[in-house]
Amino acid sequence: MRKLTALVILIAAALSCKKEPAVEVNASFTTNKDVFQVGEEIFIENTSTVKNNILAFCQWEYGDKSGMTKSYGLELEGVSFKLPGLYTITLTAYAEQGAGKDTYTREVLVIDENDIPWADFNCPAQARVGEEVFFEDRSVDNIGGIKSWRWNIGGIESVIDSPVIVFDAPATGVLVTLTVTDAFDASDTVTKTIDIIE
Repeated sequence: MRKLTALVILIAAALSCKKEPAVEVNASFTTNKDVFQVGEEIFIENTSTVKNNILAFCQWEYGDKSGMTKSYGLELEGVSFKLPGLYTITLTAYAEQGAGKDTYTREVLVIDENDIPWADFNCPAQARVGEEVFFEDRSVDNIGGIKSWRWNIGGIESVIDSPVIVFDAPATGVLVTLTVTDAFDASDTVTKTIDIIE
């Protein structure tokens, strides 16, 4: 009987030492886009997962270098920013009963609607047939920089920033149009004229 009791105790001890499955927390969320206007609400979807446990609660932090705001809850709603800039949103997701946690961070850019590119260029008012004419891009973009250029110079197309063109015939009021696009796909267009003389 003692041997049987000892065996039962050994089996019980072995079962009690059985390792619980590892808890894996994967914090993540998505936003409806990456660039927002000042005051525009940022829609956030919590996509965190927990393996071998459940998602108990979440801590959110959002803001910039000047200050962070904390919020608690599985979802984060009503977030918007009053000034343009680059903002950080951080989510820390916790499994039930302190079984584990994970942190995920992403940045969103908030721009003022005036932060679109400004297209501009320099060229002479007059040029001679057969001479090189330099069209100098002077466009400006405050956030992200200019990504692409599209020129139409009297029907001649170019996609470099500052093309050089040679005209083979005289013409008056040749239209020169430049469209620039910034890193966030905002664009601006400017048109000027140039006279080509003999």
